[in-house]
Amino acid sequence: MNYLMFANIMLLVNAAEEVAPVGTPIWVPIVIIGILLLLFLWGLNRNSIPEETAVHDAHDQDEAQDHDTTAHDNHQDIQEAVVETRQAESVTIKPDDLKKIEGIGPKINSVLQAAGINTFSDLATATVSELEKIVRHDAGITIAFPDTWPEQAALARDGKWDELEQLQDDLKGGRRA
Repeated sequence: MNYLMFANIMLLVNAAEEVAPVGTPIWVPIVIIGILLLLFLWGLNRNSIPEETAVHDAHDQDEAQDHDTTAHDNHQDIQEAVVETRQAESVTIKPDDLKKIEGIGPKINSVLQAAGINTFSDLATATVSELEKIVRHDAGITIAFPDTWPEQAALARDGKWDELEQLQDDLKGGRRA
């Protein structure tokens, strides 16, 4: 009985004291919702902000006139070199039809081109492990067997079409039978 009386006394003492409520104040969710709403509205409107051209101050023009003009000749030479380099890069190499290699179809052809293998020469210099990584692991094409692709590509690159055809007759699905 003493235990019950003690428990009642403790309950009465606790009830007499005012206990502060535990939890999150009401203003915290309101602030979070407000911030999220502002971010959402900013995201909707950021594409509609008009772009303006840059305005130069008169002070900037004075600095441009004081600029050393002898350095301009050097800039011109560099600019011409860049233009020549870009023109050289713009000459594109026509990709070979890699589908002539047995075991390479349209899907694998596009995967190889995306990996930078566009010509028979590129394919001939690639190792079998590199090709397996590109086709099997990266692209997920598990039915491809690139074991003979470099050999076939070397024959195609060298223009040995008869030897390539003879090799392909011995292959089955791109693999040695």
